Amino acid sequence: MRTPRSATVLAGSIIYGLLVFLGTAGLGFVVLPTVGHATGLFPVDTEAEAAFSMVTLKAVPFLASLSTAAAFSYQWLMQLSIVRRLAVYCATTLLAWVTAAAIAVFILG
Repeated sequence: MRTPRSATVLAGSIIYGLLVFLGTAGLGFVVLPTVGHATGLFPVDTEAEAAFSMVTLKAVPFLASLSTAAAFSYQWLMQLSIVRRLAVYCATTLLAWVTAAAIAVFILG
């Protein structure tokens, strides 16, 4: 097995961090409002969109920092199979959004 060059690892880390950030944005702006409306948590879809979008917007600085922190795990992720990488990516994205949203709601109200 060949050792990846540092430029490849750096590029992969940056891309992975960006994917985590975009995943959290997609989760907060698309997936969670849809789930919130479909489950009846919000009777009107606009309410669901507004609630989750506002929390996501407040959490952007925290999402960016958590995405940057996630980028440091890229070299470890390269050792896993593609299925496990996908599972770790999904878990990381969800955990980053929940953590950032909780911090944003607690600090920013």
